[in-house]
Amino acid sequence: EFNSQALANTAWAYAVFNYPTNFEFGTNPDLVRLIVSSMDKFDKRELRQLHQWNMWGKERIGKSLLPLDLSEHCLNVFSSSNLSQSRLQNDVARALHNMGVTFKEEVILKSGYSIDLLVSINEKEIAIEVDGPSHFIGKSKKPNGKTRLKRRQIRALDNLEVISVPYWEWDAIKEMPEGDKLKGQPRYLEKLLG
Repeated sequence: EFNSQALANTAWAYAVFNYPTNFEFGTNPDLVRLIVSSMDKFDKRELRQLHQWNMWGKERIGKSLLPLDLSEHCLNVFSSSNLSQSRLQNDVARALHNMGVTFKEEVILKSGYSIDLLVSINEKEIAIEVDGPSHFIGKSKKPNGKTRLKRRQIRALDNLEVISVPYWEWDAIKEMPEGDKLKGQPRYLEKLLG
């Protein structure tokens, strides 16, 4: 028998891996019924995972896997997560501001995801995610499952381009001599934003 954590982890794993052959099992009516009948047992972390699984349904078949009331409950829990800004994010925001780029910080999208920066360039909006070490697998430069899922779902559900500013690239610019750093940050961001 599944406990709530195992059930939420299993559903979330299907959303992260996104294999077409797993879709039928990951959205099996028995699994959906089990989740719906167990909703009062899930904690906030698990409800956030279920929201991402539910969004996977929207990605794949264009509709929620959960009934509307439960879908909205999961969305509300997901989008009410504590938002925090890192020093790295503040550095990138400061550089964008100095470049005269219009942007908003910590924007909640219709999917429920929060993005670090929403940049407006030539009437086009672009999501910028400032990714510190926790967004990557170990000491590698490969995004972890949570980060990959977020980027994919924002592209699919919010129809936004997602650009990553990984910490090691920004840190390399910060380690330049002051004059080079002040030139390097705008050049780096201009290149990313196209």
